[in-house]
Amino acid sequence: MAQYIIRQKYFALKDRFAIRDAYDNPRYFCDTKLISIPKKFWLENNDGKRIYMAKFKFFSPFRKKVYIYHGEDTSDGYVAKCKNLIGVRNSIKVSSDIYGDYYIRGGAYNAVVHEGDKFGPVVATIEKHYFKIADTYDINIHCKYEALMLVLAIIYDYKYNERH
Repeated sequence: MAQYIIRQKYFALKDRFAIRDAYDNPRYFCDTKLISIPKKFWLENNDGKRIYMAKFKFFSPFRKKVYIYHGEDTSDGYVAKCKNLIGVRNSIKVSSDIYGDYYIRGGAYNAVVHEGDKFGPVVATIEKHYFKIADTYDINIHCKYEALMLVLAIIYDYKYNERH
């Protein structure tokens, strides 16, 4: 089981923050552009190599789709697609031919990532800290796709917090 802490900056023009392991060592970084339409972010390893790019679809009013790509651009096609489920609040369906399907459901302060559907085994948990100025999350990952689970946690945070 891997444990990570995401602590986003409270005041920042451009989001760039470290994702730290349980021993407070930076393991990954999340980076965005100052102005980007549609919104997108990159997950980088410690060496600055971009592992994944998540790009939010510009106009999808009901489903709010997000596509996840390998590397720093869209040249190879997407590896996973995330979409909100109509009629199910705070739930995201993730479809991927490479990594399999996942189902994320949760509330304001926690979420659970299931493999397959909502009754599948739990592969990650996302827990938001109470009473913190900046958004801070603990992520516990129980599968081999650590970087993908971190991208899904950031997507879930963005989708939940955009309602506030």
